Amino acid sequence: MKILSTTLCVTIAVFYGSVSVSWGKIKSISNCSNKDREYAKFWDNYYDPEDAYQFGTKIKKLVKEKNLEGLFTLVEGELTSGPRKQFIKGKKFSDIFSNDWRNELLASDPPCSPVGWRGFMLARGSVWFNRKDGKWRVFSIIGAQKEEIREANIPIGWTIPEGLIPPQCFVKEWVSSDNFEEFEDKYKIPKEDCRSVKLGSRKLTFCQSTNFRKNPGMYLGKEITSLDGITPGWDDKEKITLTVPVDLCFKGLVIDGTIGNPMKLSAKANKKSKEIESKICSSETSCTEYAYSILNRVPLKKCQELAPNLVGQCRQAFLIAVGDYSGGSMGWNYGYNIYGLFAFKDKRRFIIPLKNFRKKNEAINYIEQSVKSILSK
Repeated sequence: MKILSTTLCVTIAVFYGSVSVSWGKIKSISNCSNKDREYAKFWDNYYDPEDAYQFGTKIKKLVKEKNLEGLFTLVEGELTSGPRKQFIKGKKFSDIFSNDWRNELLASDPPCSPVGWRGFMLARGSVWFNRKDGKWRVFSIIGAQKEEIREANIPIGWTIPEGLIPPQCFVKEWVSSDNFEEFEDKYKIPKEDCRSVKLGSRKLTFCQSTNFRKNPGMYLGKEITSLDGITPGWDDKEKITLTVPVDLCFKGLVIDGTIGNPMKLSAKANKKSKEIESKICSSETSCTEYAYSILNRVPLKKCQELAPNLVGQCRQAFLIAVGDYSGGSMGWNYGYNIYGLFAFKDKRRFIIPLKNFRKKNEAINYIEQSVKSILSK
């Protein structure tokens, strides 16, 4: 009888356990709809809608608890937009986020689907997150207390004897990356970073030199033997460059790294945004806006270190946020790069990209560490 009772109890326990597990599964999938799951298929199921919902719930829980440190443990490296980790150290949640910000985020529903290629958001974009390399991470927080990162007495624009340098003369990696790729191919720069992308039934592999794109100054005067630009593979009548001669810059001959016909430049300072702005139109309906702002000075010693193979002298160097906007939903395309003004024995001067960053926060961290390193020597 005792054996029978024990068997019966085990059977009941197993039964209820299986019911509990089944109910748990039903409950876990009930947050997201079939439409959400179909949309995940469209994105090759790189995420599970339910996982996205749960990660959004986790963010809300940390915000509800005012757990500032916990929230930033969900950030890998630094945010694309939002406070630096160094900035939040020793601060309370209320020092960084307002009650209105917190209440709006807590009132929002965790998402099951991304906003297209942009990723997942809470509270109309107050927090953005996504899944990458198998991990869920917060990559942007909008509406937080802003950190003043500009040094004292930093000018709004970069002025040299010829005048105010226009935004178009600062070359950065294009959205397509075609300009850097052409230099990699021309000078046979090894491409150590390869990634595969599924396009329908085909699998395409793209390779690039990550180090070159992050540190172009290291390759100038060595692998890249000339500063005069190259002819790209897509047009034998066109010329592109990474290093911009000052004289061509002020003649309007260089637009975002493309050397062409002279164009009228009309750069102006926006005192409110502390940016230098300009616009170039190829027609009445097709225009591109350009802008840049100086974030920090870069010590001349560091400038020379970032281009060790150039025989020229670095006269000035700044960390600059430079962007362009051609319309559409992608918005402004910004890069955060260190540029140096180099002078050579033949009296030519060039505006040269030395080091490139995807994130402003990473750029600021680098400058702070570089200055500390120089001062400690």
